[in-house]
Amino acid sequence: MQRGKAAAKKSSPIKVPPSRPKYSEAYRRKVVTYSVKNGIVNAAEKFGVSTPSVTNWRRTYGVTRETKVNANKGGAVKISAKPIPAAQRITTARRFTGAFRKEVAEFSISEGVARTAQRFGVSTPSVTNWRREFGINRQSRQKWLQLQSDNGIQKLAPANRREIEIMKKRLNQVVQQVDSWLDLSK
Repeated sequence: MQRGKAAAKKSSPIKVPPSRPKYSEAYRRKVVTYSVKNGIVNAAEKFGVSTPSVTNWRRTYGVTRETKVNANKGGAVKISAKPIPAAQRITTARRFTGAFRKEVAEFSISEGVARTAQRFGVSTPSVTNWRREFGINRQSRQKWLQLQSDNGIQKLAPANRREIEIMKKRLNQVVQQVDSWLDLSK
């Protein structure tokens, strides 16, 4: 036992490298400047960093679409010398009102998430998150269908492929019956 404790005291602690490298402000600014004219992916590949890092750094230094357009026209690339404070950064995310989110979530009860997302021009994860935000779940659809049935509305959604095939078969039977009646009347 004595030998094990002594050996443990003599060994140095294991040094673990940081989970991600630390880049200097000058390096980040250099990457951002390059990315304005050459694109995010090209900058990431050239400098050996991830594309999300380049995107975040561009936001940090206040690069906008106008900055890129101006640079492509031959104008000077103007990037701030120091990172812009988070409160002053321009965000590219769209902000939706609570009323809009609620309308989209409620509409998805009848139409489903994918159709709703396509109709309103938002992503399916957004619709799913908004459904969760307003407490809409699978049971909500069952309640809605029951309410529709109570009001005499059987189905509002378009028929699926199987239902169309059944209707087509029935329609062909009706057409054959009408044709037989017409043949009898001659």
